[in-house]
Amino acid sequence: MTDDDERFVRPDGHRYDAPESDETRTSKEWAYAALGLLVLVLLVLIATGTVPIFPG
Repeated sequence: MTDDDERFVRPDGHRYDAPESDETRTSKEWAYAALGLLVLVLLVLIATGTVPIFPG
């Protein structure tokens, strides 16, 4: 292997990751959307005082 080739090699020996399939990407999009919705609901509940941050 030459010096030029070594700079593209990752520590695990692979040069690159294969592109994601459309199904995997869509699945990740739904997961991030659900997580974002959960965070948004939690923020609204905290802002309205339903879920107290500092009980007392």
